[in-house]
Amino acid sequence: MKRLLELSRKRFVRDAVALQVATMFQGVTYFLTSVLTAHYLGMEDLGRWNSSRTLFTIAYFFMSMGVVNATVSRYSESVGRQNRADGIKALASMLKIGSVSSVVVLVLGFFAGPWIGQHFYNDRHVGEWAALLCIAGVFEVVRGLTVAALLGTRQMREFATFDITTNLLRVAIVWVLLHMGYGVLGVVVAFLLHMLVASLMALRYYARARDGHAKLAPPPLREVIAAVKDVPVSYIFGTSYLLALNKAMNTLVPQFGMLLIPWLGPATKTVEEQSEAFKANGHYGIAYVLSWGAGLAMAGVAQTLLPALGLRLGSTDVPFDKMGGLLRRISLSSGLFMVGMTVLSVPVGYLAIRFAYGPQAIDSFPYFLWLLSGNLFIGFTVVVEAFYVYSGKLKYQVPFNFLLAALMLAGIVLGGRWYGPIGVAAAAGLGRAAGLIHLVYMAAYFRRARRG
Repeated sequence: MKRLLELSRKRFVRDAVALQVATMFQGVTYFLTSVLTAHYLGMEDLGRWNSSRTLFTIAYFFMSMGVVNATVSRYSESVGRQNRADGIKALASMLKIGSVSSVVVLVLGFFAGPWIGQHFYNDRHVGEWAALLCIAGVFEVVRGLTVAALLGTRQMREFATFDITTNLLRVAIVWVLLHMGYGVLGVVVAFLLHMLVASLMALRYYARARDGHAKLAPPPLREVIAAVKDVPVSYIFGTSYLLALNKAMNTLVPQFGMLLIPWLGPATKTVEEQSEAFKANGHYGIAYVLSWGAGLAMAGVAQTLLPALGLRLGSTDVPFDKMGGLLRRISLSSGLFMVGMTVLSVPVGYLAIRFAYGPQAIDSFPYFLWLLSGNLFIGFTVVVEAFYVYSGKLKYQVPFNFLLAALMLAGIVLGGRWYGPIGVAAAAGLGRAAGLIHLVYMAAYFRRARRG
């Protein structure tokens, strides 16, 4: 008990707990949304929705390149050094990249989306829904600005409140439109309404953050907007690009399965074959949501670590080379905890599929087991992003992550070709083990630092 009380007094632990609570709520709301869409849409239309949403997600990812995460690291360092000008530049650069990216994705979505849906899936609606979803990128820019301002200054409780509120709102909007009988189009509209309301709420939370602690208050929006014109894109974009590649192994690449499953197989499918492919995609989507939710156990630590180290390095004289022991302890404890959570997730996932989704979704369980296998490794790699950012070694990670992501994607494609949808899930899950190679490099880095 005494040990727990001591831990509760540490700000890092309190921040991690606050973010963990918000992340778990996020996982619960995504689970509820998934259950609602499965029940109201059925497995075939659920698979079509999965493909549309993933088309938008991947398109927006490649354009925005993880800019929010890059901004958090830059902004937290500027706050730690009390360099207001650099803080404004970080936020303005994020706003500039996000605005341009959202417009480009929107234009490409409306021009190419319908053609992609018809050409690859024999279903023009899949591309049209993806094009509509691209409108959400404009709203995400506003939300991202507030997220960066709150996380960059470790105002975790405020961020947690914002995140929980907007996610609960999303469930309510989805349920109302599905209950009214609008089908997949209703889910698309609900997604856009949620993002619009979330962006408006983000403006309110940004204003509230300015009323708090003077040293942590973000700059006025008018100053950030005024700096957009002259701030160089390279101020954030380089780091953003590298951070995005680092995250691709655990987040982006497994989602390619929801694009590949309805497309793999004969080039020309009958109506029945395409229907079965979309049903399999629905099962894969359910399994992905559950395995992703099980992996959220480490999200609080991952989101807290980057700004916590940034503020510490910015406000103290402790060199990063001396933090090897700290990162090693975090990696080991997080990894072992995640292994235990993964084992416990097996029966929980089966019960969720059997009783929440219903008998129609029972074929999702094998996909879930294979995707869940990737969670055995992600806890150990929770420190990787922070290490590369603050060691100044991001540029060495680029070719390596390209290779790992390419190998994992090739495994997903070949697994799908040889073994069908279950091969996609197996490759997407076990492929995450490749991320452990980063820990070998980290160990060598800190060993050289000690000898130096």
